[in-house]
Amino acid sequence: MKKKIKKWYMEGKKHDDVIVSCRVRLARNISGFNFGKKLTDEEAEKLVNKVRSIKKEIEGRENKPFYSCDVSKLSVREKNVLLESHAISREIFQKKQTTGLILSEDETMSVRINGRDHIGIAAINMGSDLKNVAAMAGRLDDLIDTKFKYAYSEKYGYLTSSLTDVGTGLKASYMLFIPAIAKSGNLKTLEAEMARFGLALEAVTDGDRQIGYLYRLYNRRTLGIHESEIYESLEMIASQISSLEKQIRQRWFESKGTEIEEKVYRSYGLLRYSRSLKYSEAIGLLTMVEFGRMFGILRSTGLDYDIQRLMMEIQPAMLLETCTPEDREVNFDRLRAEHVRNVLPKIITEKEE
Repeated sequence: MKKKIKKWYMEGKKHDDVIVSCRVRLARNISGFNFGKKLTDEEAEKLVNKVRSIKKEIEGRENKPFYSCDVSKLSVREKNVLLESHAISREIFQKKQTTGLILSEDETMSVRINGRDHIGIAAINMGSDLKNVAAMAGRLDDLIDTKFKYAYSEKYGYLTSSLTDVGTGLKASYMLFIPAIAKSGNLKTLEAEMARFGLALEAVTDGDRQIGYLYRLYNRRTLGIHESEIYESLEMIASQISSLEKQIRQRWFESKGTEIEEKVYRSYGLLRYSRSLKYSEAIGLLTMVEFGRMFGILRSTGLDYDIQRLMMEIQPAMLLETCTPEDREVNFDRLRAEHVRNVLPKIITEKEE
């Protein structure tokens, strides 16, 4: 499943300084198939083939190309790339049964088959336009609903493998870049406050590694609540968190501007000239460079490279996409440093002003 296309996170800097992206996921199951672990291998294969057969109809509806594959037949490397770019879930990555995927070429829209549920409809994009992303997921949902009979209860709503998804089957989220809030020690208070609104705020991780002060704000409640209420609540809270983050950043810069400036330039220098970078080290340095851009400390000689995109591209599987097939032993730290050096923009120095 080798693809060299412009993906959603490569679409320039469409996000602001806090809200990086938004995503909508719909959990659906088809009547006539067992749920979860009771689904047999034979049923899994039948399910995947059945859902994958509607790819052309999805392409016609969306008027753009989609890919379709049996994920369980992909190599570990290919699956890791899809996992790192959020095209598949960890459940699909780890599952031994037949699993499937229908994916738009820009990876903004996907139908994941036989993950936690029979069908996981997902839409994602840069920026804060949650309503547009919800509409994308809704169009897929409407089409699939005309082809298959969903497991649905008039009393409870959509029936799912997890009780936390019963009802709307909806999980909507924003990805937030909130280093100032995290560093200020206000996270636990904020997380507790989210619970009052039926929301959660959790660090974005890759396994046991946190990714660059990124946090996901999402709804916990799905039962007894309308979808519009979920979206409105998320939009309101995301806006408030964004304002708080910017206020704390400004206070931090006003009190420690010289110290921050020193860290920004040191971080940029290490990224520009290092020959080896561990993942966690690179993320920390890129976070400081992003601060430098936000505070106007660093100015590029050309178009600013999107640091959030770079944080995704330096993950192991994505880095391997830049290697030739003949590579046998890859030094990730050296490959990561090389990639950063190649794409990090040069900055305007005081002499050039």
